[in-house]
Amino acid sequence: MAPVLSLLSTLTLLSTVIHSVHGYNINDPKQLLRRDGEVDTSEQLLPFIDYEAISEAADIAVSEELQRRGLLDAEEVNAKRSNSPRCSKINVRKEWRKLSTSEKKSYIKAVKCLTTKSDFGISTYSDKMYDAFTYIHEQNWFLFHGCATFPVWHRWFVWLREVTMREQCGYTGPFPYWNYTMDWKDPFASPIFSSDSETGFGSHGNVAVAEIAGATGFKVDNGAFANFRVNLPEPHFLTRNFTFWKESDPTGQYGKAFGKWFGPEQLQKTLAANTFWDFEKLMDGLEAPQSLGIHNGPHFNQNGDWSGPAWLVNNPTYYPWRSTAPNDPMFFPHHAYVDAVFWQWQQRPGKQYLYGGSTDIFNLTKNDAKITDMLPFSGFGPDVPVALTLKTESFPLCYTYDV
Repeated sequence: MAPVLSLLSTLTLLSTVIHSVHGYNINDPKQLLRRDGEVDTSEQLLPFIDYEAISEAADIAVSEELQRRGLLDAEEVNAKRSNSPRCSKINVRKEWRKLSTSEKKSYIKAVKCLTTKSDFGISTYSDKMYDAFTYIHEQNWFLFHGCATFPVWHRWFVWLREVTMREQCGYTGPFPYWNYTMDWKDPFASPIFSSDSETGFGSHGNVAVAEIAGATGFKVDNGAFANFRVNLPEPHFLTRNFTFWKESDPTGQYGKAFGKWFGPEQLQKTLAANTFWDFEKLMDGLEAPQSLGIHNGPHFNQNGDWSGPAWLVNNPTYYPWRSTAPNDPMFFPHHAYVDAVFWQWQQRPGKQYLYGGSTDIFNLTKNDAKITDMLPFSGFGPDVPVALTLKTESFPLCYTYDV
């Protein structure tokens, strides 16, 4: 039991380290969310992002929310809406198993394509677009993990990945999600981990590696990402360890690879949440003994890049500030499913525009989350207000789910 309890306290451990060792100060304005709801378009690094249209859409989204609360006149909102940017198409995201073989090949080809594209100066560690996603995900990561901003920040983050693959690498197929609740009895037997060299994400490999001090695992040596190199926090082979969960739960009382924590029962409990904050706490396993929640289970049932800061816990140079999770191409099908669950919850009566709870990973009793809070993206497009993320079928997200 002790290893499980240690694992479940990961977020608390990270918080403690940040406070006591690195001097994190929640009252430092530079470490707080902007709360004005206004999109800054002064720095436009990415040529394929329409900054002005996003700014206009953000203004409308905030105005519509104020109207719903009776704080803004409908006539004023309608005037803004009349010439607002609109979706030319609603893309449909599909479960990985529903993609055709050619669509799977095209998706993986586009993922690899990102390693050949410039990041337009976003990252200070690498000039590759693939690495830019890991870079922005680790910048002040505590502002959008384990708190109210988690679902909305990651929704926009995954959308940025989709847009970049389409605009920079010519991907035209459905953006896939991995519904791992279907595989809860044996997650790593899922067909998504196929060793097929063109359509599989591969397993954890057979060659033990420790290229980064204190960070161990196995080099992925099969599937489409065999011998795949990533660059943050320093160059290394993509690393996984799909047997790591046994160290924390040797008797399998929480299911193989913690499957019970993201199985059908946990899914229904999460979808039954009454408020947005209740939903987020269930999704992330916050204040929920003996559960990591649907989101964290796939991060922590293995050890390697995908598990993020936890993989670097034995390296004081990188822990807790560096987070490697998006290095693993599985991160995005995983988080697209987290978003799909959020989307499903929002389809329930009265849930679409709910938002609230704490924005402070160190104090979950706060109730300070606002729809004008600005989600930080460190130069990968503009920072955007929460209000702009709450409906996926609206511009600029323009997608829905086949669930």
